[in-house]
Amino acid sequence: MTDMTTGVAASELGISVNTLKKLIAAGLLPEVHERGNRTLLPAGDVRVLAQRETVDLESLGCEELAVLRVGPAEPVTDDTERMWIGYGARLTTKEKYEALRGWWRCDPERVKRAGVLAVTVGSYVVAVLTDFHGSEPGDGGRYRFSAQLAGYTTDLVTPVQVVRDEVPGAAEARHLLGRRLDSESGGPVAYVGR
Repeated sequence: MTDMTTGVAASELGISVNTLKKLIAAGLLPEVHERGNRTLLPAGDVRVLAQRETVDLESLGCEELAVLRVGPAEPVTDDTERMWIGYGARLTTKEKYEALRGWWRCDPERVKRAGVLAVTVGSYVVAVLTDFHGSEPGDGGRYRFSAQLAGYTTDLVTPVQVVRDEVPGAAEARHLLGRRLDSESGGPVAYVGR
């Protein structure tokens, strides 16, 4: 099988090399390997990701979707309730939830009104938070949400998805996980409309 360098793969995917490196660091691309000082990906995996469908907001039935844009999971030292911030495919379900539920600079009412918070690394949806019970204000306009992790993916290529059927929003999670969702914002939370 032919391999691609991160530069060639990023070009095929229409993303930056830095964004591709975030996907790799988050553990979402399982067949990455090193040769010398080069990181290589199977060309077939890259082609699969390049052809991935985009999220269809109309079929979700929502006017606006809140999107949390994160990087790969990093350890947190100054928070007693969470050990990580960001997304890591190998984190436990509880660790993923705690790493994603806050503290984010956002409009909490807009997030709750959307009812679904799609979590992306790069332009791929990797987790979905739903069933918002409330928000807790913090410093500097940041908020932490009480919600549920409806689903997440541990492999974007295959894709391998865990959807928690007992959680409200499981259908939305199935529709969103692994798909592409482009969003722009000056902060971690973006709002994408139809």
